[in-house]
Amino acid sequence: MDEVSLRDVGAVVLAAGFRPDYRWIDGEVCDELGFPVTLDGASLMMPGLYFCGVHFMRARRSALMFGVGRDAAIVAQEVAQAAA
Repeated sequence: MDEVSLRDVGAVVLAAGFRPDYRWIDGEVCDELGFPVTLDGASLMMPGLYFCGVHFMRARRSALMFGVGRDAAIVAQEVAQAAA
């Protein structure tokens, strides 16, 4: 890994405590903590609505780049079955 001189750094941005906001969805789809209520990505509150990349959707890594793929495959399969 290359070293960076601190003289070259003008600012450090720290983003902590990020929390997704689903209020833009017209309908009650979240629990009291603000997370979508789902079963394998399918909303239990609004049929036909699917989520992917939600914290702890199926596993601890569901919201991470290296974990969302497995969940995305399951959601895609659910959507395809619903459309058939």
